Formats: sequence, C-alpha cells, structure tokens
Amino acid sequence: MKAAVIGCGIQGRGGHISNYNKMNDIDLVAVCDVNFEKAQAVAIEFDIPHVYSDYRELLDKHDLDLVSVCTPHVFHRNQTIDAFEAGANVICEKALAVSSIEATEMIEACKRNKKKMSMGLQNRGSAEGHALKKFIDGGELGKIYYTRVVSGHVMNIPGYSVFHNKDLSGGGVLYSTAVHSLDLANWIIGDPTPVAAMGTIYQKIRHMKNPLISWRGVLEDFETEDFAAGYIRFENDSGLSIESNWLTHPWKMRPQIEILGDYGSAEIPLKIYVDQGDQVFERTPKITESGNHFFEVLKDFVDAVREDRTPIVKFSQMLHVQQMMEGIYESAETGKEVLIGN
Repeated sequence: MKAAVIGCGIQGRGGHISNYNKMNDIDLVAVCDVNFEKAQAVAIEFDIPHVYSDYRELLDKHDLDLVSVCTPHVFHRNQTIDAFEAGANVICEKALAVSSIEATEMIEACKRNKKKMSMGLQNRGSAEGHALKKFIDGGELGKIYYTRVVSGHVMNIPGYSVFHNKDLSGGGVLYSTAVHSLDLANWIIGDPTPVAAMGTIYQKIRHMKNPLISWRGVLEDFETEDFAAGYIRFENDSGLSIESNWLTHPWKMRPQIEILGDYGSAEIPLKIYVDQGDQVFERTPKITESGNHFFEVLKDFVDAVREDRTPIVKFSQMLHVQQMMEGIYESAETGKEVLIGN
C-alpha cells in the first residue's frame, strides 16, 4: 500500500515515518511539511522519493491508501477531510481536533467516503493496557464506579512543537499530553458516555521564580495552560477525575491511571487487586511489553485497512475523549459545570 505523511516534526518523523519504514509491505511515497527544507531532509534520510510543502499538491499527485496527519491540531480537520475526499484512509495525531464539532465533521467525512480512520495514540499499543481491559471486560472488577487519571511531565514543557501557541494547538497540557492517558483510561473502562464536565486550568510558568523556557521564544509567547484538572460524570453514574501537569515535581508522580470497581481496584503501571471481605489479593499478571507501542498502533491501522475492519481506535472513543477535554476547557472558562452532547 502507498502511504504519505503530512507534517515532518517529531511525531511525523519519529512516530509515523520511521515506523512505516519498518513495514516491508508499505511504500512510503511522499512527505510534506510547510518547512520544505525539513521535509526534504527527512525524505533524504528515509529515501522517500517525493517532497512537498503544500499537502493539497501531494494529495492531487498521488493515489494513496494511507495518509498520516502529523501537523498542529488546528490543521487536522481540513487535512484529514481532504485526504478522505482524495480517497485515502487516515491516521491522525492527537488531539483529533480543536473542538468536538470539528471531530464530528472528520468522522462523518470518513463514513461518507467509506474509509478507515485511527489516531496516533501509542498507549493503545501497551500490553498492560490490553491485559487490564481484558480483566475488566471479563467482569473481574465488577462495576467500575470511579477512575482517576494523572499525567504530565516532570518539570518539562515540550519545546519541540507549537504546544505553547493557542492559535495552533487549541490548548496546552490537556490537548497535547493528557489526551493519551485519558484515552487509555476511557478505552479500558469500556468507553462510557460522558454527560457532564467540570474543570480548571492554570498557567504556573508565568508565576515561577525561574521559568523554564523550552520553546523558541520568550515567556510572553506561552499562551496555553500547563496545568489542567477536571471531573467527568458518565451516563452509567460512574465518574472520572483527571489531573495533568507539565511542571510536576519529581516526588509527586503517581500511578498514571487508577480504576476502582465493586470487587477491587487496578492501576497503570499494571497492578490489579481484588478484595474478599477484609482481605485484598494481588492478581497482577506477568506482562511482556513490546518495545515500540507506536508501531503496534500504526500496524493496527495498516492491518485494519488491508483487512477491511475497524481500527482499535473507534469513532465513539475519539469523539468522547474530544468532548471530555472540550468540556473541561469550557467549564474552566465559565466557572460552571458543562453538559456534554446537548
């Protein structure tokens, strides 16, 4: 199958191009970046024959099976829909879009053109995540009534992209980092329907004594949040809290995901506990992780196209995660609980 990558930044090059290059049955025919020199350098590095600075020209000149969209969030909607209209299947980087309206439009374009769509969510390739989902799907924890998600970096704002620029990214730590853990947790617990959100966001870096400038620019260029917290209510009466921080102190890191059920609890990194009366027993299976979670997710997308099946990242999961993040942002702005899906 013929593939192309739009966006040659760290995700485009390191996540998509390098992993397509490991698949013998994929012909990576073209790359595109608005920075033509960057695209050209990547093309030379990976021996890719065609280079573009305009993605529309790329789509016009090649009959593609697969397109990876690895650009800033604000461009995802148009580039993904245009790729569908050109006849390609699309795997889009997270966050899917800058709003649930755009996310819905992308999903509808995929359906309308009878194509496949997935997302660059490497945590979905985790063997621990698959093992825990199987355990929960089998009813081993009973009803899940609460999920806690903690994500972020240890005193590190990513400087390799435009995550600090609101016009291009739409949001900060929530859209750019927390989305991974939020999606993994949502998938593991069965993708319940979110009905309401509350949230708060904060920009700590502007109040630090010695701000950590990791991007090209000055402190005043930083427009997004570096801390976000929220609470989601689901239709099944369970709840989920999320806390995400780019400036976490090293001694404050906690399990990425904690899940509470009627019969026990579980965590990622993987630990599973079941209770019987006043006794608690550990039921954690031994898991061997692959060394490349992103490869697993990209390979699933490729195989889904070839086998004409649904990829591991499904439409409802894409939309629910987008709605939850959007709800947290809206609640933070209004100071009120926000209803989702109305």
